[in-house]
Amino acid sequence: MSSFKRGIRKLGMMDALGELAKQEGWWRDVLLDTSLIIGVRDDYLNVYWRGQSLFKVEMKRGQIVASTHPKYLLDPDLSGQVSLDPETGTFGLSAQNALIQTYQPGETLGKLKRAANLFASEEKRGVQAIATSNANVVDVEIAFPAGTSGQSVPRIDIASFDEVGNDVKLVFWEAKVLGNPELRVKGEKNVVKQIGAYVGLLSEHAADIVSSYTMIAGNLTAFCEMSGGVRRVASSIEKVAKGTELTLAEPADVKLLVFGFNADQRDGLWRRLLEELEGELPAGSIIARGDAAGIKL
Repeated sequence: MSSFKRGIRKLGMMDALGELAKQEGWWRDVLLDTSLIIGVRDDYLNVYWRGQSLFKVEMKRGQIVASTHPKYLLDPDLSGQVSLDPETGTFGLSAQNALIQTYQPGETLGKLKRAANLFASEEKRGVQAIATSNANVVDVEIAFPAGTSGQSVPRIDIASFDEVGNDVKLVFWEAKVLGNPELRVKGEKNVVKQIGAYVGLLSEHAADIVSSYTMIAGNLTAFCEMSGGVRRVASSIEKVAKGTELTLAEPADVKLLVFGFNADQRDGLWRRLLEELEGELPAGSIIARGDAAGIKL
């Protein structure tokens, strides 16, 4: 069985990131931009903007390296019409002029975000708003190892720490915009099946998950220090980083977030759906707000 493994364990990688943070450049820009989510993976990072991974950050041959998808390098400042040669079928624009060629501190990151906006769905924008509004969020876009069949496994949207007295618990959240068909099907909702599958996967990998997110708490706290205090994490994350035991309930807590609706939809469609969902999900496991940024985990 494949294991669930997260956290920066590679010798020297966190130190190298700390040194890089002192220099003007892409990593310092990332740390100082609190709208970006740093997702800690298995000895690498994904830097997310509205569900799009702007950078994959790794350590190779003792150096920190970053990569991005070419679709984010299309310069959003391009304007005007591009000619098409009727004889050769050639567009009058070279790749050198169309693509961002050099990273400029304080400038290029904003362009990458603008380019990535083209690919961000309403649901991904909502997840971004929730994650950046809640300092206890520790992860987004959480994928599990594929099963023995090799089939891909859907990703849980958000993981957070919940501080209850002296205890810190790990909670997972599935986020849906109200218009998502998985909420609105007749009979058993697809989202209910999804959550049930997640609970099973979390139980299967429970020990690895707790170990991974304990490590991630330390990594996220270190990133805050690298940012000079610009980035912040909740006290629950700091406590786990300093040694407080992290726990995962059995069965695991997987809750539902719903957003993206107005007052009329809240009083009509959502009220009807809520009655159906409350009959299929545990009590207290649904949070809904019209504006995703208003959701508090």
